[in-house]
Amino acid sequence: MGIKNSTTTFAQSWGSTQGRLVRVEVLVLFSALIWILVELFGSRRRRQSHGFFRFFMWVVYTLFTVLGPYTIGLLQDGPFRDQTFVLWGTILLLIQVSADSLSVYSIHDIEQRKRVFVQHMLQITLVLWLIIPQDFNHETMQGYKYIFHGEEQVASLLPTAPEYRVEFKEVSMTKFTTIDSVWQWIESQRNLSKEAKETVKDIALSFSLFKLLKRRLCGYQIGEAGLSKTLDFVLHGLISGKGNYARAFGIIEMELAFLYDFLYTRFDTESAYKVPAFFYVVVTVTVWNFISGAFSKHYHRSNLEQRVHGTDVAHWVTIVLLIVVLSLNVFPRTLLDTRWGVVDDLHTHEPPTWIRREAKKSWQRALGQYSLLLNFDYQPWNVLTVLSLGLVDATREGQKAGKRIMLTDELIERVLSGFKERNGQLQDGQSALARNQLGNQFSWACTLPTHTHKILVWHIGTTIAMDGHPVPPTGNHRVAKTLSDYCAYLVAFVPDMLPGHGYDNQRIFDAVVMEARESRCEKLVMAVLPSDSRCTILELGGRLGRELRGVVPEEQRWKVLADFWAEFILFLAPSSNVEIHTEKLAAGGEFMTHLWALLTHAGILERPSTTDGAGGNNGAPARDLPV
Repeated sequence: MGIKNSTTTFAQSWGSTQGRLVRVEVLVLFSALIWILVELFGSRRRRQSHGFFRFFMWVVYTLFTVLGPYTIGLLQDGPFRDQTFVLWGTILLLIQVSADSLSVYSIHDIEQRKRVFVQHMLQITLVLWLIIPQDFNHETMQGYKYIFHGEEQVASLLPTAPEYRVEFKEVSMTKFTTIDSVWQWIESQRNLSKEAKETVKDIALSFSLFKLLKRRLCGYQIGEAGLSKTLDFVLHGLISGKGNYARAFGIIEMELAFLYDFLYTRFDTESAYKVPAFFYVVVTVTVWNFISGAFSKHYHRSNLEQRVHGTDVAHWVTIVLLIVVLSLNVFPRTLLDTRWGVVDDLHTHEPPTWIRREAKKSWQRALGQYSLLLNFDYQPWNVLTVLSLGLVDATREGQKAGKRIMLTDELIERVLSGFKERNGQLQDGQSALARNQLGNQFSWACTLPTHTHKILVWHIGTTIAMDGHPVPPTGNHRVAKTLSDYCAYLVAFVPDMLPGHGYDNQRIFDAVVMEARESRCEKLVMAVLPSDSRCTILELGGRLGRELRGVVPEEQRWKVLADFWAEFILFLAPSSNVEIHTEKLAAGGEFMTHLWALLTHAGILERPSTTDGAGGNNGAPARDLPV
C-alpha cells in the first residue's frame, strides 16, 4: 500500500500545475545541456571513432531532435503564462537553428535533405573543368579553372543549340571567380607574410576541390577524369616535391572537413560564416526586448510563484540560458571555423584578418589496426546489442580491433612518393616485388581470386614474417606492419570500402576466422600445402610467411613489405561507393577516404583492369576481379 500511495502521490504532483512548471524548467535546462554537448562534440566526430563515443553522440542527436519542439509545446499548452517563457521559447528556437544543430548522424539521415542537396548539386553542375586552351602552371594554378565562387551565376544560364551546352564566354568573368585568379589575388597582398599566403592558398584550394568532389556524391560525370592535365595537377602540383607530401595531405584533410560541414552541419553555403552573425544580431535585439520586460518589476506575472530558499527559479533558469547562448555563440565560432571565415573574406576580396593552420586538427589521424592471427579466437559478448534492442550492431566472431596507430608524415610520404615515382600509375604490388628482384618468386601471391584474398594472404604472411621481431617506431618495418594491419582492419570492419561487394568481403573474413579456429594457427609455419592447389587463405598466408622468412634477408624483407603495402593500398583506394566514404566522415575519418579523394583529383576514378598499365588511361572504366 505504501508503494501504491507513493506512486499515486507522485502522479498527482507530476500532473499538477506546479509539477508541470518544474517539468518545463528541467526540460529547458536539459535542452541547453544537450545543445552544449552537440556544439562541443559535434565536430569531434571527425576525429573520434570510438564505439561508445559514437553511441553517446547518436543518443545526444536523437534527444536534440525532439526535446526543443516538445518543450516549446509544453510552454504553449501549460496553464501558466509568463513573459519569461517567451524568452525561453526564443532561445529554444535559436538552439534548433544553430550551425551545428543539424540532426544528421549517418549518411542515411541525409535523405531528408535531398531537395536542398539537389539544388546545391544543380548549382555545381558547371563546376566541371573550363576547357580553355592556354598554358598551365602547377605552382601558380594558372590555367586551372576550378570555380571558387559564383557557380550559381553559371548554372542560371540555359544551354544553346546545336550541342545545347553552356558557353562560358557568355558569362562575365566578374560574376564568378576561379582558383587561379584567387591565388593571384592572394599573392598580390603585401600585408600577408609568405607563410600566411601559403596557408590562405591551401584553404582556397581545398574549398575549390571540395566543390569538385561534391559531384561524386550525386553520380555526376567527372569531366576531367583521365586528362593528363588532371594527373599533372597532383603529381607536379600537390606532391611536386619531397616536402609537399604532408602539405598535400593537409589540403585533402581540409577539403574533407568542408565536405563534412556540408553534409553534417549548417556550414554548407558560401555565406555560412556571416549569415549566423547577422541572425544573432537580430536575435540579440529581440532577446533584449524580452529581458527588459522579464526582469522588470512591473512586467506581467502569473499568480504562480516558485521560489527555492527565497530564490526565483524562473529568473535563474533564464540567466543560465543566456549564459549558454553567449558562451556558445561568441567563442566557438572564432575557434572552430576559421577556414570558413577565410573563405568568406576571399569571396569579398578582403585580406583574412586571422589565419591559423588547422589541418592536422581536422581529423582523428589514426589508423585502425587488426591482426587476424592474434584475434581470430575473440568471442564478443554483445551485451549492448541486446540492451539496445539491436540499435547497436553486433560484433562478429574474431572482430576485435587493435590499438589505433597515429598516421605519421613518414607513412604519408611513403605512399604518395611511390605514386609519384610510378608517374601516377596504379599497381597492385607486383611492380614493388619486381623492383626488389622478387617478382617471379612471389608472383603466385598476387594472382588470387579476389582482392580480399590477396589482402588477407599478404596480411597473414606479413604477420608471420615479422613474428619475433620488435617493431621500431619508424622505418620500413613500421610502415609495413601499420599498412598490413590497416588493410586487414578494413576487411574486418569496413568491407564496403574495399573492391568487390562488402557482403562478399565480410563472408570471406568470417570463413577465414573459422578456418583459423579449426586449424589453430600454431601449425601454419610447418604446414604442407595440398598438391591440388585447393589451398585456403590461411594456408597460402602461411606459405608466404615461410618464404619471406626463409629466403629474404631481414632488412630487405622489411623494405619489400613496405614497398608492397604502400603500392597496394593506393591500388585499392578507387571506389564508386561514395556512401561509405561520406558515412565514415562522421566516424573519425579513414585514411582510405583521403587517398580516394586525392586520386579523384588526379582523374583516377577506378583501378586499372591490368597491373602493368596496359589497360588504357586511368580514367577509363575498369572491372574489379570477380568475387
